[in-house]
Amino acid sequence: MGRFRPLLVLVAFALVASACNLLIDPWGPGGISRPYYCDPTDTAINDGHTGPMVPGAPPTPFQLAYTQPKGPLSAADCQSVTTDVRAATAFVSQFPTVADAEAAGWKQAAVWTPGQGIHYVDPARLTGPLDLQKPNWLMYDGTAPDSKLTGIMFLTDTGSTTPPAGFAGGNDQFHQHGPLCTDTTPGAYPFIIGEQLTSAECTAIGGINLVYNTVWMVHVWLPVYDGWLPTDLFNRTHPFIP
Repeated sequence: MGRFRPLLVLVAFALVASACNLLIDPWGPGGISRPYYCDPTDTAINDGHTGPMVPGAPPTPFQLAYTQPKGPLSAADCQSVTTDVRAATAFVSQFPTVADAEAAGWKQAAVWTPGQGIHYVDPARLTGPLDLQKPNWLMYDGTAPDSKLTGIMFLTDTGSTTPPAGFAGGNDQFHQHGPLCTDTTPGAYPFIIGEQLTSAECTAIGGINLVYNTVWMVHVWLPVYDGWLPTDLFNRTHPFIP
């Protein structure tokens, strides 16, 4: 898919622990290290998504759930997040390409999402349970067999309009989407076939607009993709994914 820019520098997921070490900068005396993501430079609440997703509609639950900007994590929270992130990195290192994911039974769950790419899901864990060391969704920069892993996602249905506790600290601001055009055919993959479509537009492509107001998700951008080190580990979108 020619419009995707190449993966540069490294694919952190494939390097597991060694990649994690590359993403840690010196911090303080005595050999203490502190990962860059414990001090995000992008601190906007909900990554700046604070208004209604649909013009004229009231804010969705996630836009009301968080009121504090992101910021530096305490030493304890930083260590806890690092422990979970390293374990999650080790787990997904076995799926560096779409071909690897599909061979393991993962399914394409959605069509191209601007700023995020292509989402793949473990059908056995479609909506959880939430396991911070074993993500149930993966993100790739295309659908070709050699398309590269660019990020991971944790998605869970809490059964309420309250987000999950998630990672330590307050920077993993789980988000939701507005109405999603969904193919409700049993066993359909991808089943998310559009976003921000009118009911007529969604029906025309074989879907139904559904609101998943109890489903919460957060992305984790680990690799240095296209030369960009995330300004916040939990950014909703990636600036080099069109």
